[in-house]
Amino acid sequence: MDSGANNRIKVLVVDDSALMSRQIAGILNDDDKIVVVGRAKDGQEALDMVRSLKPDVVTMDVEMPRMNGITALKHIMVRYSVPTVMISALTTEGARTTFDALKYGAIDVIAKPSRREDESLDAQKADIISKVRRAAAIRTGRSRYIRMGHSQHASEKSSRGLCDHSTRFIGIGAGTGGYYGLLRIVPALTGDFQDVMIVVLLVARRYVAPFVSYLEYHSTVPVKTVHGVEVPEKGTCYICSGQDGVALLRGVDGDARFQVLGSETAPTFPVNEMLSSLSAFGTRAVGVVMTGSGTDGAEGVVAIRKAGGIGVVQDITNCLDPQMPLAALQKDYVEKILPDFLMAEFFMKLRDGEELN
Repeated sequence: MDSGANNRIKVLVVDDSALMSRQIAGILNDDDKIVVVGRAKDGQEALDMVRSLKPDVVTMDVEMPRMNGITALKHIMVRYSVPTVMISALTTEGARTTFDALKYGAIDVIAKPSRREDESLDAQKADIISKVRRAAAIRTGRSRYIRMGHSQHASEKSSRGLCDHSTRFIGIGAGTGGYYGLLRIVPALTGDFQDVMIVVLLVARRYVAPFVSYLEYHSTVPVKTVHGVEVPEKGTCYICSGQDGVALLRGVDGDARFQVLGSETAPTFPVNEMLSSLSAFGTRAVGVVMTGSGTDGAEGVVAIRKAGGIGVVQDITNCLDPQMPLAALQKDYVEKILPDFLMAEFFMKLRDGEELN
């Protein structure tokens, strides 16, 4: 290792394919801020090398002999808490393996580089380098490994009933890294949760349904997508794609009703649109801006705070991409800064008046 390596991000590459291992190592070594300090061919060897080499980041394949990548990831999170990025043919967006990896503590997931028609090889290489750099900077804290079983089957979860005048509406906007953060929030909500959570996830709509199904399986509270004009139920989490956009309308009698804007009229800034609509509920509105690129959500938090509600952003040291929280912070209307792994606890305390403690 050269003398400048001490200032570079040390990476351990784990893949049972010698060809792929060399390719990933070559991509990373081409970046002047990264150095590959070792290559392991299976999960067991990876654990030994993590202990001896003390890398800053691990890239991990999923399917490997002796010990697969998911099992190795669990051990790494418990023993060493080293930020890990899964690079596998199985970790495509929307795949169950992807959500499993994020659930067990992977910072991010990437499909293995290949000559795909939808993305150039140079773009894939840039994505790998970018995500390894971000993984090295993130503070994961308690969220490194959260044990989750599966909750009641969806058909067994009882209806929570209609909202009343004590129901709070918690609006969350998330982009890059949003899956990871939401997996640390929604399954941690307990059966005592009686408010309404509305999430705008800045991903393609085709990825929302698989993620909702995965969260529903692992959560105590019901997790649903939003379909057209419907009345929200308290104690429920609703998720929609930014491609569709959603607003919560307040009737003359104070009741709430969703409006899905749809692809034809979806706003340019869907998080702002959703959060701004919540401002109609005044002190019962909570606006949360999480990890993501761009500035969406900043104006929405301002609208909620001006209406007497609560503004929250994710701690930027806990974000895969801090641009959205930074944009909100620059507005000087944020009331609370929290890492993702403390948000569920915060939301559960809202009814007890402990939100500012």
